[in-house]
Amino acid sequence: MSPRTQRLAWLTVGVVAVALYVGGLTTGDDGPKTLGERAYAIKETTLCPICDGQNVLESNAPIATSIRAQIDEQVASGATDGEIRARLAAVFGDDVNSIPPSSGLGALVWVIPVAATLLGAVAVVTSVRRWRAATARRVSAAD
Repeated sequence: MSPRTQRLAWLTVGVVAVALYVGGLTTGDDGPKTLGERAYAIKETTLCPICDGQNVLESNAPIATSIRAQIDEQVASGATDGEIRARLAAVFGDDVNSIPPSSGLGALVWVIPVAATLLGAVAVVTSVRRWRAATARRVSAAD
């Protein structure tokens, strides 16, 4: 394979990767449309304060039933998702929200996977270049 063909192949891979990434961003869910869907999404991402790792939507605990009713009431009254989550966090603590914050130490949940992916890509490219350089060495007649 000639160097020009290799560069063209890598360029094609890069363009396809970017297109898939951008396509994934633009075709994402636009969010809940109805009040019921909004309430469902909030319940799904709100953790039960007494259950171990279970959201209030799936929990049968009395406190989870109460939280589900509060969420339904607040959605019906026109409160935003952020306001509802803030009220629940004020009453039950920040651990009730299963969505990590996008700032401070919680931002690492979002940053670390991206950084690991980039480092992995750099490692692969570096390894391929070293491998290609090692195979380019030929044994001479003097050897």
